[in-house]
Amino acid sequence: ARAANGGAYPPDLSVLAKARTYERGFPRFIFDIFTQYQEQGPDYIAALLTGYKDPPPEGVTLLPGQYYNTYMPGHLIAMPNVLNDGQVEFPKGPDGQAQVPETAAQYAKDVTAFLMWAAEPHLEARKRTGLQVMLFLLIFGGLLYYTKKKVWSRMPDGTPAHH
Repeated sequence: ARAANGGAYPPDLSVLAKARTYERGFPRFIFDIFTQYQEQGPDYIAALLTGYKDPPPEGVTLLPGQYYNTYMPGHLIAMPNVLNDGQVEFPKGPDGQAQVPETAAQYAKDVTAFLMWAAEPHLEARKRTGLQVMLFLLIFGGLLYYTKKKVWSRMPDGTPAHH
């Protein structure tokens, strides 16, 4: 990989996909808990993988080993375009057509989904456990409240506890 990247270590795109996030605000961050989809980092990586322009726009000069990418800051990147339409053959349906589009955009979505899983392979289990803990705390808190209310509602002599 280092030789193919001009002698430099290639970037760890799974870390980049995980790190490229931003706060989405209410109520979107609530819905993200249920969908388990965090689109900020993966969408950036997918855009980066599909944002190559060859030839570059007029007036842009590229040095050897540089490529034009509309989504890269400065629009220059050392990573060549690695995704092209038709590189992967997907299963065909009964009509003989591919069930999934065989396009660079689809490949980029597949790659970024894998990168997010590689960045956090236990994310789903962690979210499931977190939801179970929150449900337990809600039920336990309710039981504690009603137990306290029942135990302390009356004093032994029958007078209300707040006297």
